[in-house]
Amino acid sequence: MLQYLSMNIYVITRKIIQDVVLIIFVVVILYVVFRIMPGSPVDLFLHGLKHPTEQEKITIEKQLGLYGGKFSLTNFLIYLRDMFTFNFGEDYYTGQSVIFVIKQALPYTLLLFGSAAVISFAIGIPLGIYTSFKRGKKSESGIITASTLLNSIPFFVFAIIFFVYLAGDLHIFPLRSIFPISYIVHPTLKSIELILYYLAMPIIVLVIVEAAGHLLTMRAAMVSVLGEDFITTARAKGVSERGIMFHHAARNAMIPVSTRMALEFAFLMSGAVIVEVIFSIHGMGTVLYDATLQEDYPVSEGALFVISIIVILAYSAIDFIHAWLDPRIKV
Repeated sequence: MLQYLSMNIYVITRKIIQDVVLIIFVVVILYVVFRIMPGSPVDLFLHGLKHPTEQEKITIEKQLGLYGGKFSLTNFLIYLRDMFTFNFGEDYYTGQSVIFVIKQALPYTLLLFGSAAVISFAIGIPLGIYTSFKRGKKSESGIITASTLLNSIPFFVFAIIFFVYLAGDLHIFPLRSIFPISYIVHPTLKSIELILYYLAMPIIVLVIVEAAGHLLTMRAAMVSVLGEDFITTARAKGVSERGIMFHHAARNAMIPVSTRMALEFAFLMSGAVIVEVIFSIHGMGTVLYDATLQEDYPVSEGALFVISIIVILAYSAIDFIHAWLDPRIKV
């Protein structure tokens, strides 16, 4: 028992160290990319001054962490400390702290993304299992053809089609998915109904593409597993097809599916960002989009850093799911 516990602590500690290294790597990339971009944040602050003095320029550079050169080691260490303490600075245009802006936007993205991920998984996996047991039939060909077509179309294409026809022409859904954050933080029965009304269309857009992808992956994995020797042995022992489907084949087929989930996590996150902008959802995507257009560097850096952390943590969680599905896999 003690040995098992110590092994788990070792695995978790190692994974935490790996994640920290990845986050540091992300910080380095953000530090370099935002400093090689054309223009300077200092010029934005001095834009309204006719003849800014050198002292005013130095003061602003110190405030922005740029004094002594863009790639100063001292500035980088301060930048690293600030990123790990979530001290991203202030929004250039509103004066609000960046962390406050992110806190106001993050719940919308997590709700949209989380709902789409769960629903697409709940639809795609059972349909993939069903399709694998319909090999050679017309229903299988129809499902595979439709899923391949849906999975090959980008999120934004569906989003534009739904926006124009379902919201613009038919008025089934609202043109703008705007609702107070209090609906998420302090939900009531009425607020949940309104959230479903406002987020139904963007969630459907994300689910269509992702559920089709999960179906194709699960079907391919099930077909591969159903050809294994242990499935033949189970049938020879008289195990029912239902037992083979769920207790033998599905569990082993979930390993490649969970791998795809890890690969698709960032893809779905980016899709959610695009969908947010199209449907005017005040989430991380809209915040990042607006900050990029306005050259609001602190908000852009903060938003990208938080999104990166979410993706890294999700990848780590999926690694542990891998190990749970198959103990032979090392985390």
